Amino acid sequence: MVCDLQRLNSDYVPNDMVQVIEKLNEKVSIKEVIKFYGKENESILEEYLSYLVEKDYGFYCVESDFNMFPELDRTYQTPGSITNIIIELKKENIFWLKHLVPQIEKLGCKDIAFIFYEELTEEHFNNIFQYFEDTRIKSFEITSKYHIGITHELLKRINRNLNQLTRLTLYGSPEEKIEPWDNEILFDRVFIKKEITSFKYCGAVNMKYFNTNLPKVLEAMKHNSCLYKKISIDEEGNIKNCPSMSQSFGNITNTTLQEALDHPDFKKYWNITKDQIAVCKDCEFRYICTDCRAYLENPEDQYSKPLKCGYDPYTNQWEEWSTNPLKQKAIEYYGMQDLVKKDA
Repeated sequence: MVCDLQRLNSDYVPNDMVQVIEKLNEKVSIKEVIKFYGKENESILEEYLSYLVEKDYGFYCVESDFNMFPELDRTYQTPGSITNIIIELKKENIFWLKHLVPQIEKLGCKDIAFIFYEELTEEHFNNIFQYFEDTRIKSFEITSKYHIGITHELLKRINRNLNQLTRLTLYGSPEEKIEPWDNEILFDRVFIKKEITSFKYCGAVNMKYFNTNLPKVLEAMKHNSCLYKKISIDEEGNIKNCPSMSQSFGNITNTTLQEALDHPDFKKYWNITKDQIAVCKDCEFRYICTDCRAYLENPEDQYSKPLKCGYDPYTNQWEEWSTNPLKQKAIEYYGMQDLVKKDA
């Protein structure tokens, strides 16, 4: 694939074209490229070049201009010790935020995702918001259960109370729809019919989740595209890499986030890239796809392909991952039988 990091999209291209692009990146002339591939391939090369010019992926210039186009700097750096945190919360535990938010800020974390497996009233939303006044938290998302009290007027009041909210996802909704932010409500509203009862719903690989932008692509090239600089807290207060993972690095009742982060095993997944993972390393989507180390095809191999991926890069075919006979053992291992039946 060609990832256009300025226009934020990706395009399929033939593997042969990738080789031509790599040859052109050696800063050689068109004549030298034709000579390298042979006169018999000149018409194909001209087609490739026309495509690149048409898509604005390249343009013709004189040789003296070559040095004006340096290689892309692939360094990926973020200032905080942690960039994002996932927090599973119960309504009765919202008060946890009183001592968690200062710790989150201290780690330099700017983005938070809250998961509730129950309905939230306006009072609950306000209880959450009070802990974020005058903080440096840039944004957070909330996922909770839909109920008839979620009206347009309520969403407008929520919007007035907190400008850091960027997305509200409501599951168990009577209809599937997305309402992008507008002049009245400055956060996206996502309504989904699916019921969510645990974090086992996460980890699905789907084209709708692909993300072509410079920070995410550079992160995927150098680090794990899901777990790098991530920390999580499950419903019971256990501190983990991800709520779906079994290993805990302490509980918020007796361990600080910094202490958990300092544990020698906490960062063991941070630098597992798609270039190291079975099958993913041969996939054209690997730098725009989010990885999952919580649910694997082979639970005993940390470099195994994500369980919830139904794409085969060798045939370019997608299939329903949950019906693949080769995945049934892993589905049973993770106790996903009922979850798969509900999605079927």
